[in-house]
Amino acid sequence: MLDRPPAIPDRDIEIGLPANADDEELDIASISGAFPDLESFHRTSAPQADPAHTTEMSVFFMCIRLRKITSKIHAKFQQNGCTGAGRETSHIALATASGTIYADLDQLLLELEHWRRLAPVFHSPKCLYERQEWYDLLLMREKLLLIRKAIDLVPKRNNVPPRDLLYLCLEYGVGTIKTFCALFDKQLVTYTRSYFQTLFTAGLSVMFCVSVAADLDCPTLVQATEAVSHAEKTLKQMVQELPDAIHYVALYEALRVDILRKLGNFQRLDGVSDSNQAEQPYSPGATSQTREMNCRYLSDSGIIRSAPGIQETTADRNHQWPVLTHNQMLSMQPQEATMENPLLSWDIFGDNIFWSIEADMLGEYVYGHSGAGAPFLDGDE
Repeated sequence: MLDRPPAIPDRDIEIGLPANADDEELDIASISGAFPDLESFHRTSAPQADPAHTTEMSVFFMCIRLRKITSKIHAKFQQNGCTGAGRETSHIALATASGTIYADLDQLLLELEHWRRLAPVFHSPKCLYERQEWYDLLLMREKLLLIRKAIDLVPKRNNVPPRDLLYLCLEYGVGTIKTFCALFDKQLVTYTRSYFQTLFTAGLSVMFCVSVAADLDCPTLVQATEAVSHAEKTLKQMVQELPDAIHYVALYEALRVDILRKLGNFQRLDGVSDSNQAEQPYSPGATSQTREMNCRYLSDSGIIRSAPGIQETTADRNHQWPVLTHNQMLSMQPQEATMENPLLSWDIFGDNIFWSIEADMLGEYVYGHSGAGAPFLDGDE
């Protein structure tokens, strides 16, 4: 319950933690008579800050410390969400709210990084919980939770979150997918509802950021595309053991197909990439810098970028979106072709139905339910 402050606030938890020692140490201390009672021994065995010093309790203490940070994340942003509720906010209040959210975000990110540095190092790990990759996954999962909370509450312009927060959310979402899928592919983790939710949320977060961020470069788009496709493949494997989650995978696939269709705009890009090839043929030995130069911008592309309800401004219409090179598009198309037995045919959805799903469900699932937040969530400026 440490991650549920409305139920039990941290300040009300007074029970102490176990001694940071192995069973053998407790037996020796008991036989030696050096300590009159367990409490005196406990005072000498406080949790060690050295990751190289491990005991049977190291993983337990690591999890407790992370849960306390998770509890703080919920408490901090719940407090921020209630601060402005039920009252009109001025420009000063909006600026103050944004500054408070950013300050809390920076502080909690530092705490998470510090937590990760203190992870115990087991030179011969015997299980998942002694592997460094597992701590990397926990770190990415909590970072994604944190940034989603921040995006939920931060003041928005035209209902679009700040660019820097979108970039962080994209980074943590892709990182969560990569870390989890690497463990899953090695069969180090298995299917659970918690893992399914983590992967599902990370994939939606990446799709949301890609669909609203205005200036993503080609390598970032390719990385995001590969991540959401890999996540879908893993979700389909997990749903074989979790059949009641099949509808979530179907929705995930529909969102991925539509967003990538609009990002790629394949028919338009085929013509552009053909002309690019005529000007500068692609060579397998070309450097990454050369391929990066092929990522040109098309100011009048027909890619749909804004959700309904977001008023398009002149600045929005002037956004230039990166056109992926022919080779990059080819690298994406096999992923479309290799998705066997699609769970949901996209043809049954019209754009109006999809936009209703994307605007009402995708955005809220990525960063929470906006209706529960403060009035400053929808900035008019």
